[in-house]
Amino acid sequence: MAGATPATLASPVPSTASDGPNPIPWKKLLAVLEPISIFLLYIYMLNVSWLRWMDALIDFPRSLYTAWRLSEGDLLYRQVITWYGPLSHLVEGAAFKIFGVGMDTMVGLNVMLTAAVLFLVHELFRTLGNRWSAWLTTVVFLGVFAFGHYVLMANFNFLAPYASQSAYGFAGLVLMLWGLVQQLQSTRSFWLGVAGLGLAVAFLDKPEPLLATIGSLGVYFVVNIIRVVRKQPPTADWRGAVRWVQTATMWLAGGFFSLWLPVFLYFLFRGGLRYAILAADFVPYTVLASRFRTAVVTAPMQLAVFGFDQPWSHFVHQMWAGILLLVVCGVMVVASWIWTRAPKFHLGWWLGIVLAAGAGGLGAWLAEYRAALWSEIGAAVVFPVILATGVVVGWSIRAAWMGRADWARPLGLAVVGVAAALMQARMILNGRIYQFGFFMMPLAVLWLIHLMVVEAVQPRADARRANLLLAVVFSALVLVGVAALTQISLSNYAKKNSEIGKGRDHFYTFAPEILKNGAVLQVLEEAFQETTPNARSLVVFPEGIAVNYHLRVPTTLAELEFHPVALAYAGPEHVLAELSAHPPETIILHNRNFAEFGKPYFGADEASGRNLILWMNDHYWLDVSAGHTQRTVTRHEIDVLSPRTPGSSGMELLHDANEALSPSSSP
Repeated sequence: MAGATPATLASPVPSTASDGPNPIPWKKLLAVLEPISIFLLYIYMLNVSWLRWMDALIDFPRSLYTAWRLSEGDLLYRQVITWYGPLSHLVEGAAFKIFGVGMDTMVGLNVMLTAAVLFLVHELFRTLGNRWSAWLTTVVFLGVFAFGHYVLMANFNFLAPYASQSAYGFAGLVLMLWGLVQQLQSTRSFWLGVAGLGLAVAFLDKPEPLLATIGSLGVYFVVNIIRVVRKQPPTADWRGAVRWVQTATMWLAGGFFSLWLPVFLYFLFRGGLRYAILAADFVPYTVLASRFRTAVVTAPMQLAVFGFDQPWSHFVHQMWAGILLLVVCGVMVVASWIWTRAPKFHLGWWLGIVLAAGAGGLGAWLAEYRAALWSEIGAAVVFPVILATGVVVGWSIRAAWMGRADWARPLGLAVVGVAAALMQARMILNGRIYQFGFFMMPLAVLWLIHLMVVEAVQPRADARRANLLLAVVFSALVLVGVAALTQISLSNYAKKNSEIGKGRDHFYTFAPEILKNGAVLQVLEEAFQETTPNARSLVVFPEGIAVNYHLRVPTTLAELEFHPVALAYAGPEHVLAELSAHPPETIILHNRNFAEFGKPYFGADEASGRNLILWMNDHYWLDVSAGHTQRTVTRHEIDVLSPRTPGSSGMELLHDANEALSPSSSP
């Protein structure tokens, strides 16, 4: 990492284009081709995946329903409950109010948001590195993360995320980092206002990006304070540092409150001071709430997501994956150095040994992880990023302490590295990229790629051939990996050809023999329309808010889903009290397999909704107007319930409370 150009954050990889007699036309041509290629790749990915990003029944429909209800005037956190921050829901609700209710409105928003994130990623790594690293990291983000669809369950991409706050929060984090590195390069305080705006976006959306922004700002302030104090004479004491902190804080606060304050005022005018304080500060509040922490680590699925199910095994697994990645990279660095330095008659021997060792290490890695290589890439990244972050932070502190002219460069790398490492905090024992890693892992992967193709290839200023060789080899490996991962996503998109939904809400999903969620949604809608088409309220247990959205029939409950984690977060007693106070005109039960939550079925015990089933048994009948008592789609059992009234001709929901919903649900 030595040999950086003073007073700049940019340290480009040597380019052969500058060796010619007239490099200007080539530079101009590349400057035009680079953004065009990124734009064309984005359009291509949009085209082949169009309206195939979302799951029909789970997760993404929450955002659609919430946006619809907010556009109708409902209060967030009171009439509609969300687990995360308010900003994305407010933006989506406003868009539904202005442009009309429809999935196409949400898609349009997310297409623009993804384009904005692409721009920020490109400019961030262009500032840190050069045009090539900016292009490469943007392509990786597009091919691996923005459109990722590695498992049958969708919702893990930027076009239809499981929680819209994931995409918005990541955008806020990258905006803040871009503002910080731009300020370090230009020394203009205006960019701290931009960073403050990004901090506000993260603060109002998701805990993980907020943690990363706080860590990056902490490093930024500490290193700058060290630099300012070291520049002052002994008699100046800390006064210069205090003045710098005041100025920087003022600009950051200005950017932060330019967004936070309007959100606070919105909630203030809608529901009063206490409501506004809790709503505008919902993300840090939920992080500190013990009920939230309990809810997310009680179910086996959540334990596996965090890696707490087998922590030591996960730790060793990811350590080995990270070590193998470092070995492969180290072998390539050594091989390039030997190639440029060794005498000709030794070159063949040395290259044979080095390349054999490198191929053996890479081959062992591929042999061990070939069955799920695409999931192991995230595991291989976690610890190398943490290690590299420590090195870069130490480098930045040393440069500031010594008063080096190029102190800003390592600090720019450090703030991004700290953010990348902290975004992995939730995945420290489980680095999978194919689920929640779609927004937690991108920064770590992109930063590590930048280190490989820009920083690691320049240990010696005069080793131009070695630099170029390493840049080409590293880039080729990255592009091969991107192509392999993208092909997995494209393969899943190609299988989603069953069209469901109508008008502005139509989209594509898997055929029932691959994944039944789309068919279940259709049967749920048909059951409602055939039995109680004029009902003004509907609750679907345990998951089915998608039905409410597509039929435009509101639920009477603020909670939108009732699996064990959601019930643990809301409290089963609270849900029961709300259901008793606001009984819906229609209830639909569908027998969802709860094995991933450690339960056999909905209503199996108190933690999985048994009290709700017992209450329904006392207050509702099975609706027999459908002609039979139960509808089935691929063994997914569905019941329609109507309120008990004098003289009702219906069937008992349960003959015995111990038989609450048969456990014979589909696997």
